[in-house]
Amino acid sequence: MLGMRAVTEAAVAHDAQSAGRLRILHVVHGLSRGGLENGVVNLVNHLPALQFQQAVCCLERRGEMADRLDPMAAVFVMRWRRHSIALPVRLARLIRRWQADIVHCRNWNAWPDTAVACLLLRRRPSLVWSFHGFSDRDDEFPLRRCIASRLLAHGTDRLFAVCKDAAVRFAAKTGIPSDRFEVLYNGVDTECFRPALDRRALRRTLGLPLERMLILTVANLIPVKDHVALIDSATRMPRQQLGPVHFVFVGDGPLRSEVERCITERGLTNDFTLVGSSDRVADYYRAADLFVLPSRLEGMSNAILEAMASGLPVVANRVGGNPELVVDGTSGLLCRPNAPDDMVAALVRLISDHSVRAAMGGMARARAEADFSIEAMVDRYSQFYRSMAADHPVHGLQRLRVSAVRRPSRD
Repeated sequence: MLGMRAVTEAAVAHDAQSAGRLRILHVVHGLSRGGLENGVVNLVNHLPALQFQQAVCCLERRGEMADRLDPMAAVFVMRWRRHSIALPVRLARLIRRWQADIVHCRNWNAWPDTAVACLLLRRRPSLVWSFHGFSDRDDEFPLRRCIASRLLAHGTDRLFAVCKDAAVRFAAKTGIPSDRFEVLYNGVDTECFRPALDRRALRRTLGLPLERMLILTVANLIPVKDHVALIDSATRMPRQQLGPVHFVFVGDGPLRSEVERCITERGLTNDFTLVGSSDRVADYYRAADLFVLPSRLEGMSNAILEAMASGLPVVANRVGGNPELVVDGTSGLLCRPNAPDDMVAALVRLISDHSVRAAMGGMARARAEADFSIEAMVDRYSQFYRSMAADHPVHGLQRLRVSAVRRPSRD
């Protein structure tokens, strides 16, 4: 449990040089492995340090991805259950002592506590909430949550979603005007994720088949990712016509035993490798021939971005933000959701034609570099945060006029 004594003078004090920077506190549930968390890490590590000072507050637990954060970014862990009465009070105290100019909370579970915390403060920071997509449970979105969302939106300065589809769907479900939402796309490190120079050598080091067509999926083993649907598609493929094919699942989760059982029951044990969580995800992309994501729902898929940057053609369902990333027929193939014949046909087309795979992979890489690079993402977020500061100018600019080492007054 984080006591305020743990927020040391070194973490909350700032000198004259840092006084001109916007101070951004990112509030998340935690930093376990996931697309949202990966986006937070990328943003914290790449926003220009001369313009922004950043910290992350994990409401429940730290998570392994916190180890990837720039050591200059403080990480505060509350270790409190969501919606505890004491949590907004403790969070408000942290916001005040850290002197945040902008508080950026993500997804619904972090929103109520963060909004209440900001309301408790005399010197109120700018509050931004971002929506990163629906899960199976969130897609139901009961009436009480819709009403709460409308109330929270009134007390939130800016709203954005990571793709147009997420913004439109959330606005439609909750009744929040759609024009309240901006769209800020994620980005991918196109240096880390890049096409392979020696695919066979990578496969040797990873223990993967050298001669087979390698089809990669990177996703947590949870219901919404629908790995079972892909396994079913594999049973329907004309194997004798296509030659040897091997599927690789990178990711872990509560459905691992079910996925393993499904593979065994269909007699496909020799055709699948379940890697689990891995620190060598970029190598698995480079070792693969194509990428498939069978999700029933998506927001802004970081896995698709990583596959595109790695020069892989993408097969995915036409759901969520996928059509905003994959240009159907140009950089990949999009399938109708709940249409297994579409998935089989898309896989057969790409497996059968090397020239089509190569052309689509090249276009995917070019699109990632042009529109979805880390640099493009950082530019979008930098402009967004600076525009918030302009709307609420008493933050960073005011601190230029006061002593940088002066302790904030108590509320």
